[in-house]
Amino acid sequence: MTTSDQGKAAGVKAALEALAGHTIDASPDQLEEQLRLTFVFPFSTYSITPNTPDPSGDNVGNVVTRNLIVFRPNSCAQSELLDVSAFAVIPDTGNTTLRLKRFLCPDDAHFFAAPINIVATSVSATPIFATVTHSFIFDQFNNAIDVEFQIFAWDAEGAPAPNVTVDWRCRVPVFIVIE
Repeated sequence: MTTSDQGKAAGVKAALEALAGHTIDASPDQLEEQLRLTFVFPFSTYSITPNTPDPSGDNVGNVVTRNLIVFRPNSCAQSELLDVSAFAVIPDTGNTTLRLKRFLCPDDAHFFAAPINIVATSVSATPIFATVTHSFIFDQFNNAIDVEFQIFAWDAEGAPAPNVTVDWRCRVPVFIVIE
């Protein structure tokens, strides 16, 4: 660790101690290592469609992670990416709730991971806006076994827009469940 890195690690330790309100019994090096491992979060996915398709048909891509506390270059890991598109009809309430597994073959068993990217586009000649929220559905072992998302449709005045059709697309890293 360079002198500059040691100074940064000591500064992070001091900031964490101020936040915690007590001394932290760890060296700056130990804290830096723990923070490097703990505060890593996935923030993007991508795949490149090859000129020659993968014979297995898998959509293999990359999940890119960053550390929230300690600056490090991006880290990448290969992952299968599930890419699903469909449509939904927004009812009178102006929103609908869907689960991703409903749009998969029944025998497909996956665990899901972050980041989730869902885009919804209204199919309308008049200005309609669509917004989306999402969350994981977990099993008793804390595995993400489904993605639930809610699509909201809004008119140009910001009021809920009923009876609107939206096209949507979801991209999410997946892990195959071994049974």
